[in-house]
Amino acid sequence: MVFIGVAVGLGNVWRFPYMAGAFGGGAFLLVYIVLLVGFGIPALMAELTLGRMTRRGPLGAFASIGMPGGRVVGWLLFVTVLMATSYYTVIVGWVLRYLLASLRGAIGTVDPQALFDDTTAGVGGQLGATAIVFALTAVVLLLGIRRGVERISTIGMPLLFVLLIVLIVRSVTLPGAMVGVRQYLVPDFERIDIGVVTAALGQVFFSLSLGGTFLLTYASYLPKRANLKASAISVGVGETLAAVLAGLVIIPAAVAFGLELSSGPPLTFVTVPSIFARTPAGGVFATTFFALLFFAAFLSVVAAVEVLVATMTEQLGWSRSTSVLVLCTVELVLAIVPTLSVDYILRSDLVWGSTMQPLGSAMVMLGLAWVVGLRRALGEANEGNEGRPLGTVWFFWIKYVIPLGIAVILALGLKDLFAAFGE
Repeated sequence: MVFIGVAVGLGNVWRFPYMAGAFGGGAFLLVYIVLLVGFGIPALMAELTLGRMTRRGPLGAFASIGMPGGRVVGWLLFVTVLMATSYYTVIVGWVLRYLLASLRGAIGTVDPQALFDDTTAGVGGQLGATAIVFALTAVVLLLGIRRGVERISTIGMPLLFVLLIVLIVRSVTLPGAMVGVRQYLVPDFERIDIGVVTAALGQVFFSLSLGGTFLLTYASYLPKRANLKASAISVGVGETLAAVLAGLVIIPAAVAFGLELSSGPPLTFVTVPSIFARTPAGGVFATTFFALLFFAAFLSVVAAVEVLVATMTEQLGWSRSTSVLVLCTVELVLAIVPTLSVDYILRSDLVWGSTMQPLGSAMVMLGLAWVVGLRRALGEANEGNEGRPLGTVWFFWIKYVIPLGIAVILALGLKDLFAAFGE
């Protein structure tokens, strides 16, 4: 449940539905599932293996296996998490403000675009909501992995799926919603092109929280008896189920009301409130939806700060409490800039999310395959695996095939990055 909590976040409940809407619905979903099995789960296995093998966070993991420039890679990934968390948590603060707005009945009574503009305008409101998120994060992390992170994940993740199912029932029973269901679940093979494949591959890494940081750090806490293969498959299934269910909440309802599916990131913050405004008992469903979205996003913030905390306690010898309080304060200061500009957030995500995240995952696989080697990597990966063991096919796959796929993502992503900053 902890690993699923790490993987499931805004990438599943917020990003996946608008990506599916923009890239062909069923065509995107089909390609995503294929790439999840072929790329996502094998890469996830690599991160879990390296994390449990080294018992270190990203900084210590790469250095301990003797990877050339390992400490540089580790610090680069540390900075990546630090910067990405600063703007990601601002978005989580938006979700919190939408939850509060739905509780006071603003969803459905205030123009959705005006509500979004008000939420993203002004430093004070955004920074206040972000501060609340970091304060809650500090409380959970100070309780520790078992009493804090594990307990909230064990209770919260099943609840998340229950809430999704409740919302799906409401969405698919709207008049005309079945057209959206077919559009979302039935693939149009003519829509599948290199753009859809690239978008789906990037979403796989985003949704699974791959990047040599989150899952690697949490895997360092696993006992040797833990079955890494079963864990990887469970996480892949769990996060995909969350993403698919979120799509069944949003896409059928959007089609039923004739709303634009390709509106991109505002689909959640502008389009979804429009749906609830036209739905009987919309206020209740709006509150449920944004409570669900906040919980999923919050667990990802907890995971991100845990990576930073583990690095500080491991490398600098700080106490856990000192690390938590200092890092949450530093992150809140860094969050000031993202509150000034939505455009800054979008451009930052191109750098730290779309580019650095796949690069970090590639570093894990290159380190495991080229530095650790076949025998030791397979030995660790199969420790605790009572079923069919992983073999040389998986090792070959993470050594050559997936890094090549990541290289393609980075090449196309860098083109978008330079285009964005050239505007």
